[in-house]
Amino acid sequence: MTISKRRYLGVGLLLVVLVLGLHLNILDNEATNWDDPAIFTRSSLHQLTAENILEILSVKKLSTFQPVRDLSYMVDFALWGPEHQSVVFGMHLHSIVLYLLMILACWLFLLELFRVFVDDEDLAFAWAGISTVLFAVHPVHVESVAWLFGRKEPLMGMFTFLSLWAFIRGRTGRWGYYGGSLVFMILAILSKPIALMIPAVMIALDVVIQLRRPHPSFLKTRILVYLPMLLIVIPLGLRLVVMMHAAGGVKPYHGGGFFTNLLAVSQIFVSYLSLIGFTINYAADYAIKLYADPAAWQAWAFLGFNILLIASAVFALVKRHYVYAFFTAWYYIFLMPVAHFLPISQIMADRYALLPSLCWSVLLGYGLSRLWRMRLKSGRFSPEFPQLISAALLGMIVFSYSYMSFRQNDIWQNSQTLWEDTLAKYPNSSPANVNLAAIYIKQQRFPEVQELCVTAIKAKPYDYLAISNLALAQMMMGQYGHAINNYRQALKLKPDLEKAKKGLAHAYWFAGDHENAYASFSELFEKGFVGGRDEAAQYSHRLGFSAWKAGKPDEARRYLAAALDRAPDNPYLLREIAGTYTSMGETRQAKVAFERLYPLVDDEEQLRHLDRILDALGKMD
Repeated sequence: MTISKRRYLGVGLLLVVLVLGLHLNILDNEATNWDDPAIFTRSSLHQLTAENILEILSVKKLSTFQPVRDLSYMVDFALWGPEHQSVVFGMHLHSIVLYLLMILACWLFLLELFRVFVDDEDLAFAWAGISTVLFAVHPVHVESVAWLFGRKEPLMGMFTFLSLWAFIRGRTGRWGYYGGSLVFMILAILSKPIALMIPAVMIALDVVIQLRRPHPSFLKTRILVYLPMLLIVIPLGLRLVVMMHAAGGVKPYHGGGFFTNLLAVSQIFVSYLSLIGFTINYAADYAIKLYADPAAWQAWAFLGFNILLIASAVFALVKRHYVYAFFTAWYYIFLMPVAHFLPISQIMADRYALLPSLCWSVLLGYGLSRLWRMRLKSGRFSPEFPQLISAALLGMIVFSYSYMSFRQNDIWQNSQTLWEDTLAKYPNSSPANVNLAAIYIKQQRFPEVQELCVTAIKAKPYDYLAISNLALAQMMMGQYGHAINNYRQALKLKPDLEKAKKGLAHAYWFAGDHENAYASFSELFEKGFVGGRDEAAQYSHRLGFSAWKAGKPDEARRYLAAALDRAPDNPYLLREIAGTYTSMGETRQAKVAFERLYPLVDDEEQLRHLDRILDALGKMD
């Protein structure tokens, strides 16, 4: 049976309406404080120039290489910049469009896949359409759309589906498509490194297609297909692992050893299945307890479940249920990089479930499409009754998923709503505690900051950001000794953490430890960590004050002169500089500082006070 163009158009329009209807409410969302600031502080993304393109195409030693993602941000700034709110709106709109393109690419892939394994073209069409609709509205995808820094997810997903679609076309007799598959795979990898797993998925796909439609020269032709891919994937994969180790991205094994860590890996695989299929409250982080102790029965229960799931896939392969076997392999392959074989900072995240969630959608889609195609031959119900049940179930699932997605989009409204929601669901979430603490710091809610950071550190003792934020809160509450100790601890874990270096210098200064304050502020200047006129003026003053207290008067005068030169319109800082000069007995320079302060003061009483000071300094001079 040939599927009419009208039916293709109908499904395509339905997908467009669903995606836009679900996600347009993110257009007024703000940027979050979860990696999004990196987009706005990285100046090379802000202009679409040849120089900046070369910058994003250069490989950095301690960072992932994702130039396709970065290029998409450059386009956003070029189209919507430079005003911040306009750029954020444009980025959200761009992410929605990319997600829609990913969904359409997914549909294209499933249509091509099911035609290989299903003889009934009408069933293949219904299965692909229903599975794609369920995939499009799944609430686990919200993070990949609403989070600006999650742009890499729909980009990677779109190119992954296109690569696999072209691969199937090449596999079924049209060799030219292999070249397109390779190009799309490279674009997926340059969007997000998880796409390095695409060749493993292709091998699984190749095996089941061969079992379904044997090709006499299968083994002979495989080297021509996979050699170019492996020459790209293997070096990039090795480079990624080395980079993660060097950057501190690989954390200690769960349970302390490799084999105990595998127990945690087993639990994570099962937890993602629960997240995709049986969760109603999604969050930005999931602080679940991992059972990595061999004495815990839960660890073996999770392992047993994985064994049963893999065994079911092998049984399905034997029984020629190839699609089930393939998507079981799909699930495990795309989760392997984030399943903590190499432990990373976040145990689970919605964005990591983007591609694995297709398995659940295909499983539900199969059941609903079979029910849709079923006709009763006799009985009290009409022959079309199963079709009615299928439509009702599909409508109920789509409505439920859509409601959860729409609600989750609103939770991503801003940083505070995001992290307060996460903590309401997972109080021990380290990212939620750390990021909400950063918000409360700006709101000067320091006791709450301290409580949040302590919770985060209990969950992850190596969380240097939580330790640094705790030190800042303690410093602002006058607990200078605790602040100094915690800043030192943060720098042990992350020696190049700039805000900890700056915080430590200020903590020494407030504590009256001028020798260490002098050394710390000097280091900040030497390493180029001081940026901006106001910050340079403040640091120069504190460095000069510390130098004076540390018995270095010549250096004190030099840094104070630099501070005075850099702060012509900062009343607070000019008052501080003038006070320091007065304490040092440098009356002439004190008078200069007070004279610069004078035109910046509006209060009459303060002006009279300044008159008296200037008069006194004039007499001393």
